[in-house]
Amino acid sequence: MRLYAPAKLNLFLRVLRRRPDGYHELETLFQKISLCDEVELKKATYISLEVKGEAPPGRENLCFRAAEAFLSRAAICAGVFIRLRKRIPAGTGLGGASSDAAAVLKGLSALYPGHLSEAELFSLAQTLGADVPFFLSPYATALARGIGDELSPFPETPAWYLVVVPPFRVSTSWAYQNLRLTKEKTPLNYGPKAPEGALNFEGVLENDFRAVVFERYPELYELEKALLSAGARACGLSGSGSALFGIFAEEGAARRAEAGLVTRFPAYAFYVVTNYKEGTPCSSTT
Repeated sequence: MRLYAPAKLNLFLRVLRRRPDGYHELETLFQKISLCDEVELKKATYISLEVKGEAPPGRENLCFRAAEAFLSRAAICAGVFIRLRKRIPAGTGLGGASSDAAAVLKGLSALYPGHLSEAELFSLAQTLGADVPFFLSPYATALARGIGDELSPFPETPAWYLVVVPPFRVSTSWAYQNLRLTKEKTPLNYGPKAPEGALNFEGVLENDFRAVVFERYPELYELEKALLSAGARACGLSGSGSALFGIFAEEGAARRAEAGLVTRFPAYAFYVVTNYKEGTPCSSTT
């Protein structure tokens, strides 16, 4: 069985407050994009993982732990062989590890059907990471609250994105440790449908991690300015990572921007992508 594990962007991200249990209440708009890892699964007598690309081995990998969690919860005395082909760079806020884990849960649910209900599978996803439930969900675009696991579908905005990955990474733990929360915020009033004009894809998109990440890596200011000067309608930081993205109305505009920026930022990786469609091959390029 082969599955695609798409990356995500945070079209906005607000950290509302720190909870007594140490987690943070979030409000974010997730968007799956057509930059994907590939996950192949095959029934086996024990769990094993083969990685092609940049990702940790064995139990350090969230794929492996997802398989362990599924087989244990389902009380299955068997295993799975996992082949992971990595394309989504780690430490960039694009959600690669969480998406891989969700793909493993989906695949195991198909390989060993009838053992876990959808509710049980979702509950299992919550234990693996805050972003895993979104990747497990059928939504391409979703408003997330709570710790990122309270999901509601959101109207999709057709777009193309130029995702730019710098030659450095940002750890989530470091980002949260250095995040300055000065007061509680009031959640935005988004209903099941977006109010007219609610999404302002112009200029710099709101992300509460932007200040702390840009302070440590001030070269991101230059990249952000370059994306907007290259014609991006809006520019944002994805999650708590290092990747920036520009939003374009057409693929041609995104590719022209890429051509103009790649010589200015030769150490950076560029991906022209669009919104991900479930079950379709990924068409991203670098």
